[in-house]
Amino acid sequence: MHAFSHIEIIKMARRYLDRSPSVHALIVAALIVALSIEIYIFARVQDIWLDESTQLSGITLNIWEMLRWLAGADQDRLGVPGDRMPPLSYLLDWLWLHLCGPSEIGFRLFHSAFVIAGVSGLAAVNLRELGPSATIVSLGFLALSPKIIQTAVEIRAYPIFFAITCAQVLVFVRLMACLAKMDVKLLMVFTAICLSAIYTHFYGVVSSCAFFLALGIAFLGCSAALTQIIGAFAVMAIGSLALIPIASAAGQVLPFVPATATVPIVAEDRAIVKHLTYLLKLVGDSANMISISASILFFCGTIALLTASMFATVRRGRNRHLRPFDWLMAVVVSGVFATIMASFFITTFDVTKTSYSGWLVVPLSLLIGAGAISATGFRLWDTVGRKVAVGAMLVGAGISTYLFLLHASTFVHGPQRFTGALYDKATSPKAIVYEVGAAWGWSYIPLVYSHNGKVVQYRTADDGVGLVRAGRSGVGTMVQEIEAAVAPYQVLLLTDIRLRSYRDLRQCQNQPSACPDFPPGVIEGALIGAGKWRKTGKKRSFGLYDSQVTILERAEKRSRPVSAISD
Repeated sequence: MHAFSHIEIIKMARRYLDRSPSVHALIVAALIVALSIEIYIFARVQDIWLDESTQLSGITLNIWEMLRWLAGADQDRLGVPGDRMPPLSYLLDWLWLHLCGPSEIGFRLFHSAFVIAGVSGLAAVNLRELGPSATIVSLGFLALSPKIIQTAVEIRAYPIFFAITCAQVLVFVRLMACLAKMDVKLLMVFTAICLSAIYTHFYGVVSSCAFFLALGIAFLGCSAALTQIIGAFAVMAIGSLALIPIASAAGQVLPFVPATATVPIVAEDRAIVKHLTYLLKLVGDSANMISISASILFFCGTIALLTASMFATVRRGRNRHLRPFDWLMAVVVSGVFATIMASFFITTFDVTKTSYSGWLVVPLSLLIGAGAISATGFRLWDTVGRKVAVGAMLVGAGISTYLFLLHASTFVHGPQRFTGALYDKATSPKAIVYEVGAAWGWSYIPLVYSHNGKVVQYRTADDGVGLVRAGRSGVGTMVQEIEAAVAPYQVLLLTDIRLRSYRDLRQCQNQPSACPDFPPGVIEGALIGAGKWRKTGKKRSFGLYDSQVTILERAEKRSRPVSAISD
């Protein structure tokens, strides 16, 4: 009798959870608050990186000059690389700069507000269309996503692009709910949102075309609605023409990343492995690969839920009972297909770079939630399998997010703060010298921005012999002999930067003594070997952008002015 009462209590609790809107609203609110806290934690750690330096520099111009600069006019004026970005995020950041000032954390929280707003909108439409269970799973996926946390704090277009994609999904689902007749006013709103996506990021063209393609397929049987969709698409295309000068300038901007700034994984050179990796990175991140057990749980659970969602969609399609959310599958498939196909023909940049395809996380998160409630007709899945998949995904994601926040400093997007702090503490005259093979651009450009071009930096010449002075107006081309170049200085910060993979991070976290080491410094050996310099310290900031600074001072000096950074 006692055991029976406990069973009855559990059943009553489950019925209460299933039927109580207030409980569901509380869980949804808790997930959004949790995501906000995670974003704030990482926002305080994240470092200014190369592309952020470009955006933060560009918004200091007046609006007209900023637009001309994005269109390719006088791109060397700011001492940072040109950008491949449409103007909307620049205009919003320009407005924020003039209203709230240049605070880095302010910019990061401003951008994260777009992500939180987008996630909140997704929660609302998810609750209305799919119910509380799917909403909680979908929000759990987003709230426990290192990818979303990192994206949210970037001072780039990506958080805004994410929010606009959320708006696209909201209106798209509403349009799909009225297949009997097209809502023209809503279609015009949708067209305006698509234009906003295109003016935020050039991959807005991919996302908008994918949404319009799904709309067209859905309304194939209604010629009047199809004509209206084609007309709206034409309006979007014509409205995008103003981007032609900026798109043309973007095509001339080469990546400001030395060849050494790529992680040497030979297997990823093969197309099939590269594209498989691309598919996994659409839902995951390097942080999801640090723990092997967590990665297995996360990816297996996620793939199972997506497969179930796809299977259920196909099944309903055969029975001609497709729901509005089912059409998101067409959006995802066409978006992924277009990106992969383009990668075979476009070689000027990495088409499958997952930050560009970050918009796909939005419909994917909803399909994952739908998979948690999808009935496939397979009894084992419908009764037990989907619960196991949901549990595996959330547990794996939870472990990964915990490790990500615990070791947040290893995931920062560059060593600017680390290198800049050492430079500021060193006694003048001083200079930063990048070692042979260093991925120097990840430090050089952010330091140009943070120090207003006043930091003294040298990089190794392309042939590995001699040094090149890198000034605010550009990286410089005049090669100097090493001794002659460093002659004016008393303190040198020999800096080496190597990009690491998740395998390196996993190895280092599991066994710190096994962390990958830096190769012997060529410039360090040359300077110390000549007897005019001595090493007084070495500092390292390990992470995806692994940075090591070796501090040299002239051998004839008796005092140690850099003791503050060499202890």
